[in-house]
Amino acid sequence: MSVPLEKPESTTQKNNGVPIFLDSCLKEDYPTENRWDYAVFIDIDAVLKTAFIEIHPANESEVDEVIIKARWMKQWIMDNQIRVITENRKFFWVSSGNVKITKNSQKIRLLHKQGIEGPQEHLVVDKEMRF
Repeated sequence: MSVPLEKPESTTQKNNGVPIFLDSCLKEDYPTENRWDYAVFIDIDAVLKTAFIEIHPANESEVDEVIIKARWMKQWIMDNQIRVITENRKFFWVSSGNVKITKNSQKIRLLHKQGIEGPQEHLVVDKEMRF
């Protein structure tokens, strides 16, 4: 299943993935926070895995904002004691346009140190993902 740029309309039975538009779900309770965009829950060999996906411009100047969003999401998960998604999860940054960041830049190293993969132009969420 490819990551939609709009609010997901339904689940994808073929890959057993369930997408959630987190930004919309959390907006009312956290209107001023930097919320993460999507979570896709997928059952791989009877283990629930979660791909957290942020659709965001991929410029050097945006790295700090993406890190802030990921930190907030991780804290929200801990604060709400959602243990089922504290393990077997990955955070992905998918560019809303062209990626305009050098792969070996200091900002990218900082991003990866925070456990965020990307930025990348495309992402396929399916059972072949490695968690």
